[in-house]
Amino acid sequence: MKRILSILSVLAIAVSCIENDIPNPVIVAAVSSIEVDGAVSVEINSTKQTISIVLEETTDIKNVNIRNISFNDPSVKPSWNVCGLRDLTNPIKLTLTTFDDYEWRIEATRPIERHFTMGLQVGESTIDVENKRVVVRVAASANIRNLSITSIKLGPKDICTYTPDPDSIRDFSEEQTIQVAYHNVREQWKIYVEQSTSTVRFLKIDPWTKIVWMTAEGIAGNENGFRIRKAGTDEWQTVRPASENGGWFSASVDGLEAETEYECMAFSGSDETGIESFTTEGEIQLPNSGFETWSNAESDKYYSFYDPESLLTELQTKWWGSGNKGSTTVGASHTITKPCTDDFVEGKSSVLLESDYVIIKFAAGNIFSGEYYRTIGTSGGVIRFGRPFTNRPQKLTVWMKFRAGIITDKTFGGAPDNDPVKVGDRDRGCIWVALGDWDYHRYGGSEESPVEVNTTDKSTFFDPKGENVIAYGTFVTDRDYDQWTKIEIPLEYVTTSKRPTHIIVSCASSKLGDYFTGSEDSRMWLDDMRLEY
Repeated sequence: MKRILSILSVLAIAVSCIENDIPNPVIVAAVSSIEVDGAVSVEINSTKQTISIVLEETTDIKNVNIRNISFNDPSVKPSWNVCGLRDLTNPIKLTLTTFDDYEWRIEATRPIERHFTMGLQVGESTIDVENKRVVVRVAASANIRNLSITSIKLGPKDICTYTPDPDSIRDFSEEQTIQVAYHNVREQWKIYVEQSTSTVRFLKIDPWTKIVWMTAEGIAGNENGFRIRKAGTDEWQTVRPASENGGWFSASVDGLEAETEYECMAFSGSDETGIESFTTEGEIQLPNSGFETWSNAESDKYYSFYDPESLLTELQTKWWGSGNKGSTTVGASHTITKPCTDDFVEGKSSVLLESDYVIIKFAAGNIFSGEYYRTIGTSGGVIRFGRPFTNRPQKLTVWMKFRAGIITDKTFGGAPDNDPVKVGDRDRGCIWVALGDWDYHRYGGSEESPVEVNTTDKSTFFDPKGENVIAYGTFVTDRDYDQWTKIEIPLEYVTTSKRPTHIIVSCASSKLGDYFTGSEDSRMWLDDMRLEY
């Protein structure tokens, strides 16, 4: 009996010494969706673990109703229930727990558009939101003791009350105070009026290649505008404002000649500024935009669209990148981007983008301004978008042929939430162009190619509405183009006052290649790509 007990004891000790070396599954807790009343937009950033909410200006930011929140896995436990009425004046924190803790931050902004104008105003009012001050300049001839407020909006639309009634305030020889009330907010705004010594003056002259943007300030109610002429000529062209606010006014003039000197002046009534001169920019084109130059400089397995032995300096280094490096790294039988000498519009070749199923993943034929950075096993790759560029073109044109294949179960890897694509649909080709002032420190790329995209991480995918995008244009099609067709892609500018630092041009035979979705039969030919100014 003692012998049996001894054996059992030894077995118990042995069993207790066996280590469980099977690792627990790693589940990174994240918010997958959130519903917020009065929200204009909601951005969930899993990398930064933040939820950024933009509220309608009429929403009470101190009483925001969070209707629902959900997480990426049933095992995720929140530290508290954030649903219900919440004060989002300041960010709130939420800890999500699986095997580890993940601290998330929910933050909200409520942009309010404000304006204030007066009779005989010169220029645009200065509205200091932080200190609740409005500064207005009026003409030197104005009677500062008998002025009228012509428009006022210092809080959310339609829900503000003003005390006293703005129509009753006439004497601005000293500061005036107006109380602005909305929701449970009471704000005291100070109104200051100054008399201007100048009637009209230029604020900005911004010449592009074939267009100029001019901004000036004069007296509200006067006939305001600009005059412009080519340097060395006598006849002036009069240009009326396209936009006015108080005494501030602006206009643009197109149809100008590149790299040419012009003269202009601003006027308000009978008063004029002095003559200013400016020179338009040149018509810079993209390197190797006809795809005539290629080599095996990087690998004998695929073509790269530059040649270190070229006689032209701009063609000796890489400007265009492709997914060739990634597809051949994981053992593809052929490259997905290559020159085509059998079918072209001009020169001796075009570029052919061929979508394909590479080992265990679908890959879109592609070419883009930037570089393929590295491969992530068989899961995807990291690319860096962008090349230095400071001009401001109006559109991108390119000659294209396209053949759309059918998406199958094998080549459907997913899609964005707002994309209804499904198995059996025709694939879509895509060309897009963007100008921006991206900082590589923030976007993860390099100084040359600042925007890094990891195809295994959707949070890194390019956002056409990102804050550093200055202009964007896109072309998407699911129809076949059997003949060479000239495609025009207009650029829509978010602002005309910023100058870009980089340009991104991206072309793919399958639009959802980043999601590993498309068709093995999709083909896109491109030639003679040009920027038009």
